[in-house]
Amino acid sequence: MLVVDVGNTRTSAAVWTPPRAAATGDIRFSEIEHRPTPRDASGRAELLDALLAFARRHGLRRAAVASVVPEVTASLMAGLPGAVAADHTAPLPFTLALAEPAATGADRFCDMAAAAGDGLRDALVVDMGTATTFNVLRAGVFVGGLIAPGASLAAGALGERAARLHPVVPAPGPADPQPDTHGALVAGCYLVGVHGVVGTVAALQARHGPLDVVLTGGQSVLLGDDASPFPGTERWRRDPLWTLRGAALLGAAALR
Repeated sequence: MLVVDVGNTRTSAAVWTPPRAAATGDIRFSEIEHRPTPRDASGRAELLDALLAFARRHGLRRAAVASVVPEVTASLMAGLPGAVAADHTAPLPFTLALAEPAATGADRFCDMAAAAGDGLRDALVVDMGTATTFNVLRAGVFVGGLIAPGASLAAGALGERAARLHPVVPAPGPADPQPDTHGALVAGCYLVGVHGVVGTVAALQARHGPLDVVLTGGQSVLLGDDASPFPGTERWRRDPLWTLRGAALLGAAALR
């Protein structure tokens, strides 16, 4: 099966051979490719062509598509062989308590599917990408979550909107005052971003915990890794492929 995760910034495609039963931790992809998510029609056509070539190379006739970009969703669902949507329309391994499931991003359903597939019934999945989402599973029920600008998006927007500032890329560093504007932007956006995530998780845990915390997404590197985690995140589980694993589980369920 071809598994595709289309985010606002990056699209990931992977090859997965579904076993008879699979938990999240058992899902292994034999090959993974990453590409920028296209912004126009020609880019969408190029992405489809690349994914078709990827599928042909591996002899894949089925595809699971999790996408948060409607135009890309339509292109891939129409063009990929045997495509199914890994979103709210798939058979879900959890119960919903959402007001508008159809308006909820496919990535959030995938994150919850990966948690349920891993045997978690009370979980908080923090997905740090263009947006940072906090998705809560309570007693096997997806009760909702929170959405905030990602650290890089916030840094870019500040640079574009403030007349005397410029866009920067947040980067890990100590909590030290910086002697120049560029350094102050980089350090400020980083520290506010990571402390905002840690503080929000603490607030959710205090009100709804205890919850198993999973960290994923392209910007999750700002919070360190297993060997050197950001303070307060030592017990969090880190898995950069978490959403992709959830897409595989939902795709397999939809194809049964």
